[in-house]
Amino acid sequence: MATREGSETAGGKVKKKRVSFKVEWLSQYMNTDEGTLVKLGDIFSFSTETGVVCKTCSDANVKGEFSEGKVWSDWKLDYLNRHVGTKGHLHAVNTVKRRKQGLGIGSLLQESAEERQKRNELSLKKKEENDVNCKTVFGGIVQLKACTAHDLVKAITDFYSSQELDLQKMVMLTSDGASVMLGKHNGVAALLKQQIPHLTEQHCVAHREDLGIDDAWKDVPLMRDVETLLRTIYSIFSRSSVKKCKFRELAEVLNEETLSFRPLNEVRWLSRQQAVNAVLRNYTVLKEYCRAQASDNGDPVAKYCYKKLSDPKYKVTLTALGDVLRELANLCLSLQRRNLTVMEGHCYASAKIEKLHAQYLENTPQWSDRVMEVIRASEADGDITKDITQFISKLCDHSDARFPVDGLKEWSAFDIEVLCTDVSFDYGTTDIAMLAQKYETILHPESMDDIKHEYADFKYIVKQKHKQGSIKTFSDMVAATLRCEELKEVSQLVDICDTFQASSADCERGFSLMNRIKTKSRNRLEVTHLDQLMRIKSRQEEDGAAISVDKVYNHWRSEKDRREK
Repeated sequence: MATREGSETAGGKVKKKRVSFKVEWLSQYMNTDEGTLVKLGDIFSFSTETGVVCKTCSDANVKGEFSEGKVWSDWKLDYLNRHVGTKGHLHAVNTVKRRKQGLGIGSLLQESAEERQKRNELSLKKKEENDVNCKTVFGGIVQLKACTAHDLVKAITDFYSSQELDLQKMVMLTSDGASVMLGKHNGVAALLKQQIPHLTEQHCVAHREDLGIDDAWKDVPLMRDVETLLRTIYSIFSRSSVKKCKFRELAEVLNEETLSFRPLNEVRWLSRQQAVNAVLRNYTVLKEYCRAQASDNGDPVAKYCYKKLSDPKYKVTLTALGDVLRELANLCLSLQRRNLTVMEGHCYASAKIEKLHAQYLENTPQWSDRVMEVIRASEADGDITKDITQFISKLCDHSDARFPVDGLKEWSAFDIEVLCTDVSFDYGTTDIAMLAQKYETILHPESMDDIKHEYADFKYIVKQKHKQGSIKTFSDMVAATLRCEELKEVSQLVDICDTFQASSADCERGFSLMNRIKTKSRNRLEVTHLDQLMRIKSRQEEDGAAISVDKVYNHWRSEKDRREK
């Protein structure tokens, strides 16, 4: 039986074969895994010298015949379709995508310090003019061998060196008030000052507020008794599901809404307000529950709680304390704000202290309606609010000591509230001279007179921009100053002022993030892997965009062939 040239017989059937590559194939389309149509000519190229070349594999430098040029005598159109679905081609596609985007998961985890610095510089250039502001970012995790001040200083200097950062550009260290951090002679700040003379140490404003409350709390005996009552109530229900169930049943009978009792934690800034608020919401049901338990079972703990809850002095104190702690909780939330400047932190704290003093300590205390209702219902003899007033007085005194008025005297030269008023021509010149001398190693000014001259222009520029409405906040002032070429010397001082962090709340959020990632079931997670996970998660929370798990998995799978199996 005769057969055509270029064909063969297999099982009585004639199978057609193409001897040479057809250029017409490049004009055809194929469906990709993503469901889109792609022209083969956009993926492949053909020439008689090199053969068929996959453009994607060639750009990604993937080893293979298609990346260098595939030359074959027997071609089929199906060969091109098969190559597009191979693992090598998919790896090349992912590589090219990451290279074009520049911010893929692989580059984010594996980028060097120099690449990260270049990426940050490019992102800053692309930002809009109004976005010229400081930003807090996650730097990394450093594993400590010991927690002494010398070991901490060594870890900090080694981190700066590994990231190719200039240690002399560190202008402030913000931390809690632990002696190992802020010790006068051998603390971390004191040791760093020996290397960085212009370094400013800052006690976190949120920690300062909490310590002020704690000091005032301990000075008033009734507050200590209230704390004992709160801890006792929480311990009753936190350790017994049976008591919780009985409490809910009693609440349903009394037709009252309940709220879960909250603990008093030593390291939680809002725990006092939450614990007091829970007791106030459950006061009626709680009092009836303790009475029933004391009479039916003779429970001594229930007797103690019922005695305290029946005392009108405790009810008035708890109600008034709920109002005061709500004010302090709002202040605490303000002090935990991201990128909070030192001047803003002092402003919020001073304003809240002044408000509490004016409301409760001047002439007649201005109690809320619910406090006055409880006072009238108590029918107690004498001043039943004496103890809570004493607590507020102590609180204001301790807070004033922790937030001194002259704590930022030098930086008052950049106080936008003052600059937008009718200030004199000489205002702030002395402070500017002191700041320029302090940061001389960073600024490298040509002359001190230039900075003084620019500051004179700066004051009136800020004032006029405030009148026009283009500057309303401190961040607006910083952004406008950094964009102004005529204020290049003063803008460096403004940038330093904006860099100052009043709170260590961002670091505390980092610890919370670390604890959420490294759970008991993942206790063998190493530092490198944990650092990468925290970098991804912190970036996700910062940008507010969800990370595609499928893309992460595909990248992980394409790194090594064995992972797919």
